[in-house]
Amino acid sequence: MKHAFRIFALMTLAAPAVAHADASEPAARIGAYDDAVIGVMKAKLGTAARADRFEPIVKAYYDMPTIAGLVAGPAWASASATDKASAITALTRHSAVSLARNFKDYDGTPFTVDPKVIARGPDRVVKVTIGTDLLYYRMRQSAGTWKIVDVISSGVSNLALQRADLATTIQSGGLPALVKKLAQLDAVK
Repeated sequence: MKHAFRIFALMTLAAPAVAHADASEPAARIGAYDDAVIGVMKAKLGTAARADRFEPIVKAYYDMPTIAGLVAGPAWASASATDKASAITALTRHSAVSLARNFKDYDGTPFTVDPKVIARGPDRVVKVTIGTDLLYYRMRQSAGTWKIVDVISSGVSNLALQRADLATTIQSGGLPALVKKLAQLDAVK
């Protein structure tokens, strides 16, 4: 995939829209997120430096505790607070590395946020067009701020992919195995 970090549940898009939501805050948050992503790409840094720059962006714009719980699945409920914190940290870094690998440099292609935000229960879905690519950001309020919990691109959910890719690892070794596996995947050269 050319321009996207993919995280979003496919079934969310298939569900009928409940109503159009007030677009101001979720759409504005995605606009600010896109500006931050473009800023990192314009800096023309190597992969490791981009990952370091993306990490605080991930922390600011993604609801990593929710994402970690969804990726971990049933193992999350019985995990210790320490293992949960380690998993959140590892998944945050993994997201930053994924962004660094997918968003390498900026070629001037605009990131266009659709002002029509769709409500799906407590979530909001914001559509972004990047050239010919479409991204759908599923957002949820976390501590009063709209944060990304999922992104879908080309009909593929990175959240679902992560959960599927890491399920065997989590089943066999719990969250410590998840943390170890992500560290191996995220070794930036």
